[in-house]
Amino acid sequence: MVGASMIAHIPYFDTPHLVAIASAPLVPILLWFTLKSQEKDLWKDRVAYFLAGLLLLNEIAYRVFLYSKAETTTEFLNHALPINICPLSLFAGLIAITRRSQLAYEIAFFWALTAPVNSILTHDIPRQFPSFQFIGYFVSHCGAIWVALYATLVLKMRPKWISIWHAFIALNVVLVLSAVVDILLVGANYAFLVEPPDADNPFFSAPWPWYLLIIDAMSVVMFAFVYLPIHFMDRRKVKASADESVG
Repeated sequence: MVGASMIAHIPYFDTPHLVAIASAPLVPILLWFTLKSQEKDLWKDRVAYFLAGLLLLNEIAYRVFLYSKAETTTEFLNHALPINICPLSLFAGLIAITRRSQLAYEIAFFWALTAPVNSILTHDIPRQFPSFQFIGYFVSHCGAIWVALYATLVLKMRPKWISIWHAFIALNVVLVLSAVVDILLVGANYAFLVEPPDADNPFFSAPWPWYLLIIDAMSVVMFAFVYLPIHFMDRRKVKASADESVG
């Protein structure tokens, strides 16, 4: 039953969990190594569409699975619609790698490297591997990271400092819309605006509503943190290019 996922979670950091965690960076890195020698974009685009199709099919199958486990349609609507930050970051990433949308990429990059990372490390699912809930959950959440890093490593898309604020504004728009959904669907808890998840996550350690304010403020800090490697790598490339031109 969908509601059961709000009650207890399986152990953290056992072997299947560690494999799922490792796949988050390894899959896009392997794709980058495989495709980096391709000068034309043909194969990069083909892989992008294949990856997008695979993740979209998983998302559909995962929601169908959750619907099949829900005792009522109301329960499904209250707990399993793909309108939380993690699935939305995945959808933004799918748009980014298939349409080369810069705004979608910025949202995907900052959201995927923060919210899904937290959800992967401190999940709240009750069924162990090889259940489809385990597989569907981690493919969905890791997939958000895969497409964000694929866009960055393979498609060479880049965020800027201003992108942090684009992602932050989009985040708060979604939070407002989630609040409306939570009000309309009595019993819903999208974006965890009503209560925290059943996960051992320090971001939810403060009482309601303070953890919401803390997470909102910390999101800017986390966005800046995940941007720093890109900033320094791009600065180094610019410096190396300048030194080469002088030489």
